[in-house]
Amino acid sequence: SMREMVSLHAGRNARFMKQMAENSLRNSPALNWRGGIDAQSRDGQEVVDLKLRGTAIYVDAARLFALAHGIAATGTRARFEAAAPAMRVPVREAEAWSDGFEILQTMRLQVQLAAASREAVDASDGNANLIDVGALNDIDRRLLKESLRVARRLQQRIEMDYSR
Repeated sequence: SMREMVSLHAGRNARFMKQMAENSLRNSPALNWRGGIDAQSRDGQEVVDLKLRGTAIYVDAARLFALAHGIAATGTRARFEAAAPAMRVPVREAEAWSDGFEILQTMRLQVQLAAASREAVDASDGNANLIDVGALNDIDRRLLKESLRVARRLQQRIEMDYSR
């Protein structure tokens, strides 16, 4: 019943929605101003935090859109699918939101699986959300970059719609 109440009333509170929007804009996608991957050097590798500068952007956007439109769905994909028609977003754009999120989430899971197998051998305690950009093949690098571009466009939409 609490979730229903929040879903019903949150979108009507302009101040709350503005604060949610500001929160969703806190972390920027891992792209530099030229559109290249903005990796950070760590232990001799160029890495990107896929959670902080990737999937969290999608999750925050989906949560904001769901609250703004009174959508009770709880999963990121389900929220995007329900919010897109309410927002009159073209199908291709909404599909890009879901696909971008799922690509980054898959990459995170691959990194976490690799980290788990390394820990079984050497007990290293690295961040299981960091992906070594230098180790990516060309296709994975392009998928990463395009998923981050979609995240950037999501944030631009949020800025235009909620940061008044």
